[in-house]
Amino acid sequence: MKKLLTLLMTAALLTASFTYASLSAHAAASDSVHETIISKTTEYFEDGSSITIIVSEESTALTHASEYSKSGSKHYVFTDKDNNELWRFTVHGTFTVNHGISATCTEDSYDIDISNSAWHNESASTYHSGNQAIGDAVFIEKILFITTFTQDCNVVLSCDSNGNLS
Repeated sequence: MKKLLTLLMTAALLTASFTYASLSAHAAASDSVHETIISKTTEYFEDGSSITIIVSEESTALTHASEYSKSGSKHYVFTDKDNNELWRFTVHGTFTVNHGISATCTEDSYDIDISNSAWHNESASTYHSGNQAIGDAVFIEKILFITTFTQDCNVVLSCDSNGNLS
């Protein structure tokens, strides 16, 4: 009788463990975040260098609620005439969207990636106002300790009342 009871309890524990693991894996899969490019535009300069602006959205499970959270990023990418990325300034924003009525930025942050050692970030900051996450940065190119080029950038990530990022 003890063996039967022990066997039944072991089977119940194993079943509960597999069910919990399955539910945990399903929950983790539904909470995963994927970044999708919404738009990409490039402006070319006389010397062949360019600035590419990329807006991306972090998509999560769709909700049927009228109010939801939306996150995304706007990347300001500076490349040389050979299309080598020199540096990237990214503004991140999280928005509360009341669908069809309003959007409000609740969080902002930035990232800087410098790929070319001649370039340095002199300053950078972000803040949010209304439905925008706003970032400002200054990058300088120095050759032999002499500043040869300065690039200012102002990046504004906006979200409209329908949850569209721009």
